[in-house]
Amino acid sequence: MTPLESAKVFMAALEGKDPEKAASVCADDIVIELPGGDNELHGKDGARQLMRMAPPFIRLVRDEKVDGNTVILQGLTRAPGMFANYTTWTFETDGALITRVTFHWRPAN
Repeated sequence: MTPLESAKVFMAALEGKDPEKAASVCADDIVIELPGGDNELHGKDGARQLMRMAPPFIRLVRDEKVDGNTVILQGLTRAPGMFANYTTWTFETDGALITRVTFHWRPAN
């Protein structure tokens, strides 16, 4: 699987709240940095936890960039009827499996 394919599977798992699908494209020692910088999730269990705790946002990817083993997905994250944010997701991979995920929001309205 390519880095972009792995990132897309992870995002599809997030939309579908599918912990096992997310874990399938993650390295055993993946690190997921949560916004704010103080919290991290670790390992495949951390990826599963993110899938379970993520609110039911609508995520629209509008731009994809691949630089070697790094994938950057940018788009809009919306909580229906509440707010919208521009979101940047960065996936670092070992070429196939995701080793690190970071994401950042900035207000869209």
